[in-house]
Amino acid sequence: MNTPIEPTPPIEPTPPGGAPPPGEPDSAADPLFENPVAPGPRLRAPGDLIAAVPAMLGFMPARSLVVTVLRSDPALAGAAAVEVVTRMDLDNPGRSATGMLVERVAGVCVRHRAVAALALIVDDRATVPTRKHRGARGRKHRDLAAALEHRLDVCAVPLAGAWAVRAIGAELPWWTVSGPWSRGVQPDPAASMVTLRHVLEGRPLRGSRQELTDVLAVDPVARDATAAALEVTVAAAARPPARVDPRVGLRLEVCRMLRYLKRVEEGARLMPAEMADVAVALRDSTLRDIMFGLAPGPRANGAEALWLQLVRALPDPDRAEAAALLGYCAYVRGDGPFAGVALDAALAADPEHRMAMLLEVGLRTGMRPERLQRLADSGREAAAELGIRLGPEPR
Repeated sequence: MNTPIEPTPPIEPTPPGGAPPPGEPDSAADPLFENPVAPGPRLRAPGDLIAAVPAMLGFMPARSLVVTVLRSDPALAGAAAVEVVTRMDLDNPGRSATGMLVERVAGVCVRHRAVAALALIVDDRATVPTRKHRGARGRKHRDLAAALEHRLDVCAVPLAGAWAVRAIGAELPWWTVSGPWSRGVQPDPAASMVTLRHVLEGRPLRGSRQELTDVLAVDPVARDATAAALEVTVAAAARPPARVDPRVGLRLEVCRMLRYLKRVEEGARLMPAEMADVAVALRDSTLRDIMFGLAPGPRANGAEALWLQLVRALPDPDRAEAAALLGYCAYVRGDGPFAGVALDAALAADPEHRMAMLLEVGLRTGMRPERLQRLADSGREAAAELGIRLGPEPR
């Protein structure tokens, strides 16, 4: 899983190698797609890269394989730039899980025309290898790195470095798990120039992936109140409507949604009856698709706040619509991990939700956010046909 568009730091891949590799892998992946347009801080040593990982992911990884995919940097001969950073769980044992993991990494590298890849294993159960001992879980980590290196070699993508740490933090050790043996001490991640830049750009750094999940956790009290309000709203909607031109009715519904959005932008929390009203409106796929036109754009932050309120308060399966819209907002603004968690919530609420499934596949396979722009453009075009302007003109 590993989002989508901010400037990214160039890195000079040093082949520092390693000692003994791999271990168990895969499953959850959090992609963060980075826009290579603007130059950024230079990462010249393994410690610099490791310290920058939390900022590039948006949270502090634990028991994870983090793969940094590199592209050539035309501005600087002999240097490479970060193209994609993706994280996968380590706690899925077995050869089949390892095979799925390395295939996923290989697929991302091929799609992004990688010139090299770097791997970091974060595992609190590991110990630093010594001359007399290979370290706890050392063999598992070496095996994982070897499998990854072998699979990438088939794609002509060198694994330019592979390291392991117990955790990411100032003065904590790192060591190699592939290539020549080396070890060192990590600099302070908070002092990383990549971290500083992301903080100045307003990108949150979370303590763990669990924090992302907690942000979207259902509030049982709000859910029960909204579920009761939904019964009333659905009953009211079932009454025979007055004869109205469908386009006029749709325009009225969109305008009502935008009024709710304006209230949220002003800092209000919607009442259960209002949330139920929005939930019933989103059952109309035409109106739902128009809402994709809010991001990216001047109202994207408000839209994300609205969808988040709904995700925390709606019962299943209505929660899926709001979670899919929230996932799209996060995806197009470059927050792959948050998008992944939101799309997981959508599919948990409705496993057959087609839009959430499509977005999740795009995120998992490393599709760039700009490839999703057409979805927003279509929403804006549909709104414009109703005489409503949602944001920037459709391209």
